[in-house]
Amino acid sequence: MSYYILKASSNYRPLTRRSFPKTVQAPTAIRDIRLARRPTQLYANSSGRGGLGDEDIDVAVFRFTLGIPGFDDRLIPRVVGTALGALLVVNHLAGVQPTPDAQLRSEWLGTLLATLCFFVPDIEERLREAMPGRGRQKTAEFIEGATNCFFLDPSLSEASKKELAWASFSLLKNTNCCGLLVAAGGRVLMARGAMGAPGITPGDAAASLTALSEDLATHGGSKLAEVGSGAMSQLWLPERSAFGSAGLQALMALPAGAQSFLAQHISSLADRPGLLLVFSERPRALTDRERDWVAAIADKLSTFV
Repeated sequence: MSYYILKASSNYRPLTRRSFPKTVQAPTAIRDIRLARRPTQLYANSSGRGGLGDEDIDVAVFRFTLGIPGFDDRLIPRVVGTALGALLVVNHLAGVQPTPDAQLRSEWLGTLLATLCFFVPDIEERLREAMPGRGRQKTAEFIEGATNCFFLDPSLSEASKKELAWASFSLLKNTNCCGLLVAAGGRVLMARGAMGAPGITPGDAAASLTALSEDLATHGGSKLAEVGSGAMSQLWLPERSAFGSAGLQALMALPAGAQSFLAQHISSLADRPGLLLVFSERPRALTDRERDWVAAIADKLSTFV
């Protein structure tokens, strides 16, 4: 199970997206600290972004887990429920016989709570599937023509690698996309998620990024060129049937199972504007708010590409 953490003072306290009051002004010292830590947080101008404020992105990016290898934190309630059920059985067997009515009622209540805890991960999954843009993420093995990868250009600075890693993590975890790449200056700087298998050489970042760069230059199409130049800030293709009209049907980075696609312009301080490409195995996968989120992340990356 995931928890959102936002550093508002010297202590940490859990927050939800709605729990940060917009009418309260932070003290000057705290605002200064936020500005000083800008490289490790994600900020966006909330005006014109459908209400997407700074705190929404800050909380979503700072998502921490227990960090136990091979263990999904969403299964914590199931572990708690199993342990509670085992303790109830031990308590019942070790208790006096016949079992008092009060103890029986307590054990029935405990059994009910343990059962609820056990099924919480499944309930959460069903609720996520019912919410637009928050459905279950398919692994690359179940997406036609896809292979999983995470490659960063070795020539990037450590700060740029860190920002690209956090930005891609936040998108893959908080939106319904299955893969993304960042390109600037005619080169693909990062590829992460379920990418088209023909362009990926497992374990070889340089070869994979070079192949994706060459293919993007050859088969990117006029629409992507417009987004890259800034003539168009965003290109949204909600269904695969629109890929052909945009000239993307031959783009190697897109797996055959990709059903929707978003290209976002990245302005650059180094005068080499870039692209943030995001795609999903589902049609109409990204809501308006999530597309605003992609735009906000692209704004953040403008100082690192």
